[in-house]
Amino acid sequence: MEALIAEAETSVAHRSRPLVQAVKYQMARPWFLTILAATGLCAVYLLGVLLNWGDVGERSLYANLGMLPVGLAATLLAWSTAQGQSDHRSKTAWRLLSLGFAGFFVGDFLYFYYQNIRGTTPFPSAADAAYLAYYPLMFAGLVCLSRRGRDRVRLGFLSVNLNVFIGAGGAMLVYFYLVPTLGSPRDDLLAYSLSAGYPVGDLFLLAGLAALLIRRGTDHIDGSLWLLGAGLIVGLGADVVFGYQGIQGALQAGGLSDAGYMVSWILFGWASYLEFARTNRESAVRGAAE
Repeated sequence: MEALIAEAETSVAHRSRPLVQAVKYQMARPWFLTILAATGLCAVYLLGVLLNWGDVGERSLYANLGMLPVGLAATLLAWSTAQGQSDHRSKTAWRLLSLGFAGFFVGDFLYFYYQNIRGTTPFPSAADAAYLAYYPLMFAGLVCLSRRGRDRVRLGFLSVNLNVFIGAGGAMLVYFYLVPTLGSPRDDLLAYSLSAGYPVGDLFLLAGLAALLIRRGTDHIDGSLWLLGAGLIVGLGADVVFGYQGIQGALQAGGLSDAGYMVSWILFGWASYLEFARTNRESAVRGAAE
């Protein structure tokens, strides 16, 4: 009987060894613990939004403060990904993306500073300038990532589908955000321009994403780029919700728009991590071949 128990324990140990080794390997990979911690924080954040934790002041604090570590992680991951790229075009693209993330992160930090430290919410402010810097940098990065595809028939079909998608997205932004903004009384031309600038920036990013998918073709889109595109679309949705609620006077901290921004941040973080892991793996393979 003791021999059977010992044999069973040995068998279990042998079967669990590959799993343990795989876990240890993942834990030892650069940035893995960072993205894992960021994902855990994102889950807690979304749970707080779902359960509507705390009063108005507490929700404002965790809504604004919770964005910062995840945004910083995504920004640093994107910059590290850029450093590991083997070709100049990809390196430039990921640097531009990381700078775009950095602009949005600075905007989040300044918004937290104004609202939770100084107790004011000025508009427009330096936070808006940082947020708006995100759009051209991200657009330039997406254009740099795009490459010419080979299958013209499939790319033509994909182009038609994406043009329809862009048209639908543009109509949604105009109807839910831009038209109400144009109809609202604003004495400050700068404030009006900034209000209109966010949906216009989202349309540019949608066009950049379309260019990326069309020129690369679906067969050449890595998981990191799908996640990057998903993050852009979720961020666009969060902007629409934010703008619509703001116009209706129903905006609240820790609500649906903040949840969307947090999800877009974690998608950007995972996109950067997957690309970082892929380039590291390819570098290791090249080094072993040499």
